[in-house]
Amino acid sequence: MELIVSKKWLLARMYEPDVVIVDCRFDLSDPDAGRRSFEESHIPGAVFLDIEQDLSAPVSEHGGRHPLPDPEELAARFRKAGISNESRVIAYDDQGGMYAARLWWLLRWLGHDNAAVLDEGFSAWKNGGYPVTSDTRIIVPASFVPDIRPSMVAAMQDVRQSLGSGRVLLVDSRDESRYAGEHEPLDKKAGHIPGAMNRFWKQLFQSGSGAWKAESELRSQLEPVTEALSQKREVIVYCGSGISAAPNVLALHLLGYPQVKLYSGSWSDWISYDENPVAVGRE
Repeated sequence: MELIVSKKWLLARMYEPDVVIVDCRFDLSDPDAGRRSFEESHIPGAVFLDIEQDLSAPVSEHGGRHPLPDPEELAARFRKAGISNESRVIAYDDQGGMYAARLWWLLRWLGHDNAAVLDEGFSAWKNGGYPVTSDTRIIVPASFVPDIRPSMVAAMQDVRQSLGSGRVLLVDSRDESRYAGEHEPLDKKAGHIPGAMNRFWKQLFQSGSGAWKAESELRSQLEPVTEALSQKREVIVYCGSGISAAPNVLALHLLGYPQVKLYSGSWSDWISYDENPVAVGRE
């Protein structure tokens, strides 16, 4: 299965018994908006998983604004959603794939590779005349046994130890103004981790349609990152809280670089340690 699937692909397979469609819509400014939207209208057969309630751990002093959930608790949520180790999971949202990519990454972290993100998202599906419903289906719990991949995650200590070493490339997925420290709407400090380069996650998508760019365009856009990977350097991707970094990780995986790590706590975790250095401006 491809990592990015089209509306037509999903339409042709949406009722196959091993397909689980997951609605990941969410709004940081209105945490209940995703569930309300799901109850109003969703792709038939879809189940809803909440970014904060289901796909993140409770916030504490460290770990960022969307800490990684406990693996066993996450596996239990997948079971309850009807996701088994054999399921083909298709995730969608209405925010350019950011939240859907979070689910894709979490599934892969727990050893489940048969997952994809729906290209363009829910509005394009609905506006394209594809079927929607407000009905919710009865979910039969499934068997999901996690096989955790710890090598996919970078901790704060890993990032701190890498500073100035030249062996690790840090990639900041936030928009340029937040990266440069000119604007910070969510976190208590502005700026970026010293040495990080900026690759805004929304630049992965075509303007207008919101569809993922062609592989050749992604390769050109991420060339400094793939060059570092080809040189056997480690790449750690981060954002504000570990969510909007996921599309960059997915894009690099699509280009043939599955070894990229996610700094799960990201900027909001980094600045929770007062001793950690902060850079501003563009590098």
